[in-house]
Amino acid sequence: MKVILETGDLKTPSNIKAAALLSMFAGADYIKTSTGKEKVSATPEAVYVMCQAIKEYYDKTGRQVGLKPAGGINTVMDAVIYYTIVKEVLGEKWLTNYWFRMGTSRLTNLLLSEIEGKEIKFF
Repeated sequence: MKVILETGDLKTPSNIKAAALLSMFAGADYIKTSTGKEKVSATPEAVYVMCQAIKEYYDKTGRQVGLKPAGGINTVMDAVIYYTIVKEVLGEKWLTNYWFRMGTSRLTNLLLSEIEGKEIKFF
């Protein structure tokens, strides 16, 4: 089960953490920052708090839960920031396409454009 938290509407780190923990204890297999349709979607701060909640939940239960930042991921640097947060807070175990996904329809073209040094519109 995937639970979308709409972290931009939750506003505070304590609300985001509480929502994440409640979701996981209710059976969420995956937690997602947002639908990407709200004014504020994924932010590094929200993802950091969600990672802390996932780690706390994992340490208590031994059950791994996935994470999906979504919405507002507009640059390759945004993707690197989220990757780094997950790596530093949760560790290598989460850095697979099963446990960590990014919700961004633009990222593939952005990455290809960075690699090729010119604008690529593959997708």
